[in-house]
Amino acid sequence: MSKHRSGFLGLGLLCVIGVGLCGWNLYQEMMPRIKAEQGYDMIRAMAFSDVNLESEAQESRVLPDFDALMAWNPDIRGWIWCPDTNIDYPVVQGSDNDYYLNHTTDRQKSIIGSIFIERKNRGDFQDDVTVLYGHRIRGGRMFSELPSYKEQSYYEMHPIMYLYTPEANYRVNLFAGQLLNGIIGGFPLIFDSEEQRQEWIRQLMESSTFTGTIKPEAGEQIIALCTCSYEYQNARYVVYGVLRVMDKTN
Repeated sequence: MSKHRSGFLGLGLLCVIGVGLCGWNLYQEMMPRIKAEQGYDMIRAMAFSDVNLESEAQESRVLPDFDALMAWNPDIRGWIWCPDTNIDYPVVQGSDNDYYLNHTTDRQKSIIGSIFIERKNRGDFQDDVTVLYGHRIRGGRMFSELPSYKEQSYYEMHPIMYLYTPEANYRVNLFAGQLLNGIIGGFPLIFDSEEQRQEWIRQLMESSTFTGTIKPEAGEQIIALCTCSYEYQNARYVVYGVLRVMDKTN
């Protein structure tokens, strides 16, 4: 066999090995995500009892079975859904902000984590601002689609989310999006006065990455949905919405 032919065969073998290693690395990366989403599919089946979710109209969606969900995991506080996106998850709250960062709602350890409420919030969405955290996962899962709200056109396509809780159901009217530093940035969960609250809202709307069509009224509760962003180290992107109660039958 000539040296050239031997060299080509050796290069071909290296290419095959390289492809194999890349495939293995991809498998190692994707399997936790696939396993986690299978777990969330199971939770959806429990919550919605074999309803075809893809065929449901927005405000006529069948409501989650919170009796079954909370008997299974008492940490569940609600369900967040954004039509025509992958945001469709239970919302939990732990005793700290670490556990559900790397555990799914079925308490399986996973880099996917859960959508979870800031531990300092009361958990019933009645604070002035309730904060929800979720990972930005490649493939569009969890809160990965939130940074799309940096574009006005995306907001116009998805201006409303829905939050279901055991106590009430809400339309979440989105009104602002903000890029902030996760180290120095924070959220005022309770305001000292309505004037302070309105000033915070004014500044937020002025710096928003999109122009919303509504503004929170006096006394209305706000939800802040937070995920990672990659403009700089520890960057976070947050979408804010005002909670407006829906009829229980919707």
